[in-house]
This record gives sequence, C-alpha cells and structure tokens, in this order.
Amino acid sequence: MKTMWLGALSGAALILAGCGGVSQTSAPPPVLTPPPVAAPPPVSTVSATLSIPLDELSRLVNNRTPQRFADLKNQKLRCLIGDCLTTLSATRTGPITVSGRNGALVLGVPFALSASIALPGPLSMLNAAVNTAGQLNASTAIALGPDWSIRPNTGGSVQFQNGRIKLGPLDTDVAQLWNSNAELLSRPLLSQLDLQMAPALAQQKQVAQLWAGAFAPIKLNTKPTTWLLLQPEQIRVGLPSVANNALNMGLGIDVRARLVASEERPSLTPTVLPPPAALRGPANHFAVSVPAVLPYETAAKLALDVLAKNPPRVGSHRLNITALKITPSGQDVVIEAGFCIVESWDPTDVSSGCGSGYLRGVPEFDATSQTIRISNVHYDVLTQNWMLSAMRGLAGGDLAKAMEQALQFGVGGQIKAMQTQVSAALAKPQGNVVTISGEVQSFGPVSLSWSKDGFVATVSAVGRVHAEVRM
Repeated sequence: MKTMWLGALSGAALILAGCGGVSQTSAPPPVLTPPPVAAPPPVSTVSATLSIPLDELSRLVNNRTPQRFADLKNQKLRCLIGDCLTTLSATRTGPITVSGRNGALVLGVPFALSASIALPGPLSMLNAAVNTAGQLNASTAIALGPDWSIRPNTGGSVQFQNGRIKLGPLDTDVAQLWNSNAELLSRPLLSQLDLQMAPALAQQKQVAQLWAGAFAPIKLNTKPTTWLLLQPEQIRVGLPSVANNALNMGLGIDVRARLVASEERPSLTPTVLPPPAALRGPANHFAVSVPAVLPYETAAKLALDVLAKNPPRVGSHRLNITALKITPSGQDVVIEAGFCIVESWDPTDVSSGCGSGYLRGVPEFDATSQTIRISNVHYDVLTQNWMLSAMRGLAGGDLAKAMEQALQFGVGGQIKAMQTQVSAALAKPQGNVVTISGEVQSFGPVSLSWSKDGFVATVSAVGRVHAEVRM
C-alpha cells in the first residue's frame, strides 16, 4: 500500500515536473459569485442629559432681560364705563427669581408700574396717573423649533399693591382694572418676557458645537494607528423639565461608528445641524457597535506565515505553500494556494513539482478562542477534478486540512486592545462648551461578516454617559 502511495505521488510529481526539471501547473479558476455587499455600520446611540443649574439660568435671564421690560402706548382698556385709554411701562425693581415647580420653570418678576389712564368719549379730558408696585408670577413651558430656536410659552398672573384709581365716575383699583383686561395687559407683559427668555435659554450654539465635535476622529493608541470615527446622522431631544434645581434636557445623537487604520488623521466634514427629533429611550446612555476590518491580504499573510513555519507533510513528502490569496464569493470565500511538492530523497529537485489550486471555506468567529477562522475547507470543484487527474496522491483532504489549521486568525489581542482604547477614548471628556464623557459597562459578543474588502468583526458596547454645559 505504501509503495502504491509513493508511486502515485511520484507519478504526480513527474506529471508536474515533465521530463526533467520543476514545472508549474495550475488548476482552472473557480466560478465566483458576487461577494456580499458590505452593510453600513449599524446605528449607535449616544444620549446624555444636559443640565443648566437654576442659579446659572437666573443669572442669564437677569443679565439679558432689560430693567424696563414692557411698554404699552394708547392701549384701550375696559373700564366698566366704556373703553379707557392707557399708556404704561413696567420696570423691574429687583432680580428675576427662577425656580421649579412640578417640572416647570417658575419665574418671579417684581416691577413698578407707571401708567396714565384717560376716560372714554366726552370724558377723555379726564385722566389720571397711577404708580404702583406689582409682582409677575409666571410658569414657562419650553419647546424647540425645527431651527433649534427656543420657544417659551409663559403664562401667569400679576399681583399689585395698593393702586386706587378714582377718576370721575371711575372708582376702582389697579388690580381690578388689570384683571378685567388680563388678555390686553398680562399677555403683552408675558410676551415681552418670552422675548427676553428665548435668547437666555438658547442652546443652538452649544448643540451645533456638540454636533460638529462628534465628527472629530478619536485616536486609539494601537499599531497600526487606528481612529474611531463617528458619523452622526440625527440629533434627538427630550422634553425640558426642572428637577434637582436645574433645567434638564435629554440630548441624543444617532451615529454610525467605524474604525479606520491610518497614520494620518482622517478628515470628516461636519454636515449641517439637522432639525431636532424626539429622544427615544433613557438618557445618560450609549450603545455603540464598531466594525473592525481584517483585510484579506493581511489574513493571507498571517496564514502564509503559519504554513511557512509548519509546512504540511504527506508521508515523507513536504508541501511548501508559496502563495495565498483570499477572495470573497457569495456564501463563502475562495483560497487560492500556490504550492510545491518537495521530495526529501531528491536533493536535485528533479522529481519536484509546483502547482496552484483553489479551496473554499466559510468564515466564522470562535468566541472562546477569539479567533476568526475558515471552517469546512474543501477543494473547489474544478480544482478537485484537476487534482484527481494530475495529482491523485494529493486529491484527499491533506492540503485542505493543513489549510484549515492555518486559516485561523487570533484577534483576541486586537479586540482587547480596541476595547481598552474605546473605553479610554470614551472616558476622556470630549467637547468644549458641551463636554461628554462615558463609562463602558459591558461589551457584547463579537459578530462576524465579510465583504469585498475583508473580514468584518463588529464589537458592541453599552454604558453610561455624563455631559456638562459651560455657559
């Protein structure tokens, strides 16, 4: 049996070698189907709660609201005896207080009222000046416009100290007159306050800076140098509310994350800030999925290094694998192998021969060993036929088994390094006016796919996010 085996192998070698000297023969190329289309990186979410302390908000509102914050000229009022005519101004007499109640923003504005009132019709020559003190108590609901403008909607009531008005047949006080004309008097005051509140609460600049900052590449300290790129797609906002002495607003960004190996810093141009969308899920949370690509050329070199150190053997014969190339094809990958049969008993290499053939296998990820491997390695049909006719002795699974052992790429170290670097990068505060930092709580299982460019291992992570606003 051994004699027949050696004879078959020698016959194969002579077929390859011809009548003297080493020759090269190749199996016909396999039939390839289109490789899988590379899926875009999955959408990751990063959400945080932006908090503005009420003390800070009070300072902004007071700084931006003028002392004289309301003026009405020749405004008609219902005076019980007809339509009076008034001109008035309201001037702040103290700081605007900002507090919270039931999740809403509550404002208190002390002011002095100066008004002149003229009676209607033939009594218009009768007029009186009124000076009194008041307090505007308001509650503000805040909404965002599609252009990120702040749209406060303030409602409330006004209280007055003594302000008796006695003018001809008119005998009343400022409070009664005011309450009878709430829509004419309170609403303009509240509208004026809204106009001052909007710029004080505006966060468009900060949000725009946060959006632009998300495009900045994050350098990971790996070899080769790798960059974590975040491609934002949508920014999300939760309803503002007041809690813990702060105005809080959930803010989230939908991003597609990917890794790029480059010694040069990649350049990403920020897109225009999109309109806000509704925030989904809890704030102070992130869930990212980062795909890492192992190029086929790199994988083939790693496998070739393994085969060079431990060349396959068939009996006393050694197979030197001289070249490897990996090509994606539909549901599997094709491995093109160049090899030579080396006869240990023939120092002249007269009986040696070389050839190339094609094998197929399915990529998979072994979570236990953190290894990308190609399993079920077998000859391509055309190569199998060529082997049977030209190299009967090697038509079995020896070469395929040797390839399967070599086509294993340990990526545990790279994945661990990437996880460490992603954790460190997220822990470092990013941004200027709005700074965000994160803490990885856990990493998910690695998923494997492949594309025209290489094997794609996707690593997921979830954790907490902390954000700070510097006004």
